[in-house]
Amino acid sequence: MVSRTAVMTLPIVAALALAGCSGTGGDKAESTPSASQENSASAASTETESASAEASTEATGSDPDTSNDVKDLPEYIKPYPDSEVLSASIVKAHNDKDKKLPEQVSLVVRAKADAKDIFAFYEKELGKADFEPLGEEVKTKSARVVNFKHKDNDSVLVVTVAEDSEDKANSIVTVGGNIGS
Repeated sequence: MVSRTAVMTLPIVAALALAGCSGTGGDKAESTPSASQENSASAASTETESASAEASTEATGSDPDTSNDVKDLPEYIKPYPDSEVLSASIVKAHNDKDKKLPEQVSLVVRAKADAKDIFAFYEKELGKADFEPLGEEVKTKSARVVNFKHKDNDSVLVVTVAEDSEDKANSIVTVGGNIGS
């Protein structure tokens, strides 16, 4: 079984890995992550490396509590308008003793839009489900990230926008995290 900490950091690490594969960008508004952000990402990466194999096995759809259909995601985690869905998944909690374990959700789309428009869309959609931004937007060399936390529970979602390495006019958008079941 994957620890709760590893499960919660997996979408962040995946988003950062995806962002790292998207090239250097050229955005003049880039900032360098602080040492604490780098240490946090490094620690998250270390924690999740051992869990990655198990998590990827769960996400293949061989588990009856796993779905790769965008229609199975919660209504507030929807593809950006006119975007191409690259992947979607939801993995339900596996512990019968604790029904409060979070579900893992992930949505990756390719969109022809600016990051500010994408973040505005998700802030509005997630806001309808009582999610609010957690902290400030983080900018790296290749991605922009905004975290969202549910007002009433421990649900956390991360929205990452990175330049598409195959077509610079597009953005790769990842929405992922843990939601209460």
